[in-house]
Amino acid sequence: MRALHYALFLLAASGAVLGGQRITVFSEFQRPGPGGGVVSADQAPARREILSPALVRNGYASFLFTVEAPPGELYTIYIAQNPGDTVTADLYQLEYAGAPGEWIPDGMKPARQPVQAVLSEGQKTQAYLLDLFLPGSAPVERFRLEIQVHAAGHWTIYPMEMRPMETVAPPQPPLRGTLAPVGARADTTAAQALRAALCGTGGGSEVRLDTLRAVILRNTLQDLALARRLAGGEETALLGTLARAGGWTDRETFCRAAQSAPRGPEWWLRIRGFLYQGRLWEE
Repeated sequence: MRALHYALFLLAASGAVLGGQRITVFSEFQRPGPGGGVVSADQAPARREILSPALVRNGYASFLFTVEAPPGELYTIYIAQNPGDTVTADLYQLEYAGAPGEWIPDGMKPARQPVQAVLSEGQKTQAYLLDLFLPGSAPVERFRLEIQVHAAGHWTIYPMEMRPMETVAPPQPPLRGTLAPVGARADTTAAQALRAALCGTGGGSEVRLDTLRAVILRNTLQDLALARRLAGGEETALLGTLARAGGWTDRETFCRAAQSAPRGPEWWLRIRGFLYQGRLWEE
C-alpha cells in the first residue's frame, strides 16, 4: 500500500509543472495565500501530504488547493471521480481577507463546475475549497478522485486515492459556535469548539456556512459528535483525551490556555485519524 501511495505522489508531482501549471493540495488547517505559500499563522515545520485521505461515511471532508497557471491564460478546473458520483463534490473559490502584512483565504464563492478563470494581475495562485460529502450508504471501497486543470493546451492532474471507512458519522449537529478571527491560526476555531464542550465556555451562536472558518467549525462539530458516540457515556474523560492530542497536558491546562495547540495547526487531524477508524485517540 505504501508503494501505491508513493506512486500517486509521483504522478501528482510529475504533472505539477507542465506548461507552467501547478496544483497544490492542503488540509483545511493550512491556508494558502495568493503567493502560493501557507499564511504565516498556519506555518509549521512540516505539513500533511494529501494523497490517500480517509473519509467517514455520512460525513464531510474538506481540502484546500491552489491553482498556478500561466499569466493571462484561461484555466479550467474539473473534479473527476471513478466510480463517478461516489461523493458530492462542491467547489468554492476562496476570497482573500486582509490581515497585517498578508492576505488570508476565508470567504467562499460557489464555483460551478467546470470552473473557468484567469489569475489576476500580480497574483501567483488562486485558492479553492473542495468540500466532499460521502453518503452513509457508500460502499467501503477505495475510489479515485482527481483535481484536473487545463490551461495553455496542457493538463495538470492531482490524483488522490480516497478511503471510505466503516464508521458512519451521526446526523449533522446544528452549526453553532464561535469563529476565531481571520488572522488567528486555522485550528483556533476547532480548539474553541472543543473548549466549549469540555470547559463549559458556552456553545456560541448560529453560524452561516459562508467562510472557511465556518467549514472548519462544521467539520469539528461532526468529529465531536462521533467522539461522543464512541465515548459511551464517558464524555468528559474522552474530551480531555482529545485536548491532550493537541499537546496540552490535561483538561485544566487546556481550559486555561490562551496559546495555540503545542503540536501545531494540524493536530486535529491526529484525532480525526482515530475517530474515523472507530477508535479513540491514544498517546
